[in-house]
Amino acid sequence: MFLRRGKKRKKKPLTTRGVRFGYSEQEVLKNIDFDLNKGELVAIIGKSGSGKSTFLKLIGGIISLNYSGKIRIFNRPKFLRKSKIGFVPQENAFISDLSLRDNIKVIGLNQGVLESISIKRSEEYLKMLKLDESMNKKPNELSGGQKVRFNIILSLLHNPDLLILDEPFVGLDFKNRRLLWHFLEKLKKKGKSIVLTSHLLTEIQERVDRIVILKNGKIFFSGNLEKLKSKLRIHYLCEYRFTYLSKESFLKIKKYCAYKNIEILDFYERYIMFGINYPKQQGLVESLFNKLNLKFQEIGFREPNLDEIFMKE
Repeated sequence: MFLRRGKKRKKKPLTTRGVRFGYSEQEVLKNIDFDLNKGELVAIIGKSGSGKSTFLKLIGGIISLNYSGKIRIFNRPKFLRKSKIGFVPQENAFISDLSLRDNIKVIGLNQGVLESISIKRSEEYLKMLKLDESMNKKPNELSGGQKVRFNIILSLLHNPDLLILDEPFVGLDFKNRRLLWHFLEKLKKKGKSIVLTSHLLTEIQERVDRIVILKNGKIFFSGNLEKLKSKLRIHYLCEYRFTYLSKESFLKIKKYCAYKNIEILDFYERYIMFGINYPKQQGLVESLFNKLNLKFQEIGFREPNLDEIFMKE
């Protein structure tokens, strides 16, 4: 009699369970459970101080002490899988006094890669990132955008399966950001799994497979933009400008919106932006304006982007 073997469970590039971390008496991360699938591109977002960079540094092994919980890279403890991880910090990882070529050789050797292989891989990535500069140049001779791209190349010399990028788009202009997004998409097609943080929310919603929001050290949300709209009950935005809006009238509008589950996402002098779950709610706020004898003009009704939804947070 033969026993049928069950299906072999796929090894996820990254799994965390119950991860906690803090400095002194301040707890930064609280019970983080997170999974990353092979070939997935995930953006972790949140307000400053929410723990985004700290979480990435824990995964990448930059922070290795004073945390509890489990971090697994392909089902093994992360310290056994360092060769699988490529970490791109916000700070430059290159050595300023060395040429690009020597940086590639030295950092490649530190990662356990032969010089010839490091040079070959770097040439491929230099071409993909359109970094057509002499290998004899020093990093300080590069532009800001070129330095960011070179920093990323150095993290890939050992051909990691998991790439972690901490705010990789900081300081990049539109052209360089698009170039970097295209590069990440090519890596994803090659089977790389990618986790990054960024404040460019509108670009994120168009490029990533999944959005993860950290709030007060916990995962508040994980999913796509449509799922987030449903969770926050904001599917539309309506914007109004008033001829005159007293403080008393605004307080009445605010109280009414709280009762009707309508969000006031932005308010400035005579302008209000509302977040609503269904179109009928627009009629409710306009009826209130009429009852309050307010003269108003609708200046926008549309679906929100991630930046605008995030204003609720």
